[in-house]
Amino acid sequence: MEEYLHYISIIKRRWLPTSIVFLTLVALSVIKTVTETPIYQAGGQLVLKKNSTSSLTGVGNQLGQLESSVSGRPLGTEVAVLSSIPLAERTINTLGLNMNPLVFLQDLKVKNIENTDILEIFYTDEEPGKAASVVNTLMKIYIENDIEANRAQTKSARDFIAQQLPARKAALQAAERRLQLFKQQNRVLDLTAEASSSVSILTALDKQVADTRSDLSSQTARMQSIQKIFGVTSQDAVLSGFVGESPSTTEVLGQLQNLQQRIAVTGLRLTDTHPTMIDLKKEEIILREELKERIEQSFIGKAGRLNQVKNPENIVQLRTLGLQQGLLGQFASVEAERLSLQVRLKSLADVIESYRQRANTLPQLELQQRQLEREIAASESSYRSLLGRYEELQVAENLQVSNARVVTPALIPGVPVRSRQYINLLQGFIGGIVLGVATAFVLERLDKTIKTPKSAKDLLGYALLGYIPPFPNGAFTPEVIVRKQPDSHISEAFRMLQTNLRFFNSEQSIKVIVVSSAVPKEGKSTVAANLAFSISQLGRNVLLVDADFRNPSQHKIWEISNEVGLSNILKSQIDVEQAVTEITPGLEVMTAGESSNNPGALLDSSQMAVFVAQVAQKYDFVIIDTPPVTVAADATILGKLVNGILFVVRPGVVDSTSISLSKEMLEKADQNVLGIAMNGINANQQYSAYASSTV
Repeated sequence: MEEYLHYISIIKRRWLPTSIVFLTLVALSVIKTVTETPIYQAGGQLVLKKNSTSSLTGVGNQLGQLESSVSGRPLGTEVAVLSSIPLAERTINTLGLNMNPLVFLQDLKVKNIENTDILEIFYTDEEPGKAASVVNTLMKIYIENDIEANRAQTKSARDFIAQQLPARKAALQAAERRLQLFKQQNRVLDLTAEASSSVSILTALDKQVADTRSDLSSQTARMQSIQKIFGVTSQDAVLSGFVGESPSTTEVLGQLQNLQQRIAVTGLRLTDTHPTMIDLKKEEIILREELKERIEQSFIGKAGRLNQVKNPENIVQLRTLGLQQGLLGQFASVEAERLSLQVRLKSLADVIESYRQRANTLPQLELQQRQLEREIAASESSYRSLLGRYEELQVAENLQVSNARVVTPALIPGVPVRSRQYINLLQGFIGGIVLGVATAFVLERLDKTIKTPKSAKDLLGYALLGYIPPFPNGAFTPEVIVRKQPDSHISEAFRMLQTNLRFFNSEQSIKVIVVSSAVPKEGKSTVAANLAFSISQLGRNVLLVDADFRNPSQHKIWEISNEVGLSNILKSQIDVEQAVTEITPGLEVMTAGESSNNPGALLDSSQMAVFVAQVAQKYDFVIIDTPPVTVAADATILGKLVNGILFVVRPGVVDSTSISLSKEMLEKADQNVLGIAMNGINANQQYSAYASSTV
């Protein structure tokens, strides 16, 4: 908010040049509006939509369709085409106009009616007939251009598709060959059906394996029970069964059994060394060998098994133990069944492994088949699409279709366009405001003077004692307004100044002060005069001394003589009583007196110190008006002799450089600056309100 107020204050300060620039531009726009030639405007309308011929025939129904532009504005592309230089040149050449296309486009306006497919074309010109001809010709050329563009687009598309068809067909055939080769190499008919049947077959095989294992366990248990009963191996039992079926073997076995009985009986009578026993045992050995030969003859090709039978007599014992009664056949049958089940179990395991290996390859084969089928589908779809498109384009190329149709042709306007007059006035008004404000800111930028009290206070850094509003008779008119208008808000401001001067310096007794400023024209003398009169109204005895020998002004303000004054006193020509003039009871003024060639020497003399001490004793308050600080060193010289300096600042007159220089000089001279009096500032409007209430 503060920034906006700052801008407003700048415009207020520069109101005069701002107003001049604004009124000048407005006046120029009025003159232009009054003096310019009447302008006529003709307009026509085009409707743009998908061509009906393509929609009815179904051929080329996507050719030349209108779409929204990238920016999202409906028909924005067509607006740009109508406003393009090529169409402008064709229109100019058709009508035989002698003008530049860019100039032509400046008077052409194309816009889209919101939420419709209609474009409005306007052209302005000094000749009404020419304006109408331009619009109608432009619409005609646009339609012809649209037809040519559609045909060119169709031909280009057809040529491109003709080039692509052989490649698409070859790609389709290659994909079909790859699928055929894949099926042949991997024996693939229907992978989905094969996967389903594989699951069923593996389930059935697993069931058969389970059943076979159960039967094998049962037969093994039967075999083990028979072995446990007879204490023989399954091989011996099987061999005994086969031996029992051979008559020759059975005969030898019978002889061997009889001989063994004889040996047992004879052994009861005779010893083993007896010849009869020896002959019997030899005969036993011979029978054993013969039994072994008969067994070998019964099991041709099974010698390996016979070698494992260490005692052939066991075969005979097995048969005598009752196996010949059916048990031996059962034992052999059990063993044969068990061996058959083992062979079957191994065969089933091999078959299951084969099916599982095939089943594991099915997903990969199915993936490869789907990829090949997708390639075929994509190639076939692309080929069929291009083939159908090619046939459509052959027909569509011969169609004379356009997406545009004239809705309203341009008529010759009979009334000039008046809107341009208002545009001129509006341009002048807006341009005047913009240029006027710009002028204000440029002048403000070029002006180096202090603009605001805050800026001056920030640069000086001294206490602000009061604001003095501008005088009504002029910015720089010196007068004692406190005397003429004691109840005005300006008088109240001076009373506030003398109060603050006393309040802000309450620690020291102030009797003699110097009033100065940075540069001339800041109103220091006027401030000194009004302050002196204001203090005298409080009943105090005040002396106002004009120590500005270079440009004295107090005698002009009070309208008194300047024949004698301070310079005469310092030259010891007269006394103080002879140099003062009483203005009112309590207020006396001492003018500068005769001019001097070296005023600095007079002010820096011992007589000046004596004079200050003398008037300090005689008067309650002494105000000394001195030259500006940047003009002469008088203020710094006298500042050493008095209680302090009242520094007057007038924004708009003093610049920042002078302010900074003044502060530097005062600080180097070690001056006691009592505070700042801001002159010519409407600092607080409450002064006015308060003054009005006291009248």
